Amino acid sequence: MRRYNCRCGKKRYRNEQAALNAAARDQDTHGEEPAVYRCPGGLAWHLSAHGFTPEALPTVGRRLAYALLKGGVIKLDDFARPRRVRQCAQQMIGLRLALPTDADGLRAGDRTGLSRVVQIGLDGYAEEQSRPPAT
Repeated sequence: MRRYNCRCGKKRYRNEQAALNAAARDQDTHGEEPAVYRCPGGLAWHLSAHGFTPEALPTVGRRLAYALLKGGVIKLDDFARPRRVRQCAQQMIGLRLALPTDADGLRAGDRTGLSRVVQIGLDGYAEEQSRPPAT
């Protein structure tokens, strides 16, 4: 069970909208808009005060999504943790976020979906997609 109290020591926001509102206030105050992301250790949302660095992405799914957004095509062999990379690649193909290439790689599919994966993680995106649409 994921916890709201993620114990990472960063300021927590209960939901994405609260974090987006805080980011907008920070932009008004400091002139820079921080990134909003869901903590991989819990249900809390955080602001990235130091800007974005791809090395800080905490999960394989987020790293693959970022690499697909940046380059369009990736080779799976370029990533550590080959078993998890292949699991994430299959999940991305199943969610139509990426398409397999002739070589052992992926090509970006749904760029909006990939951006969301970078923000909330692959499992979070899959969970969002499995929910019935709000009416």
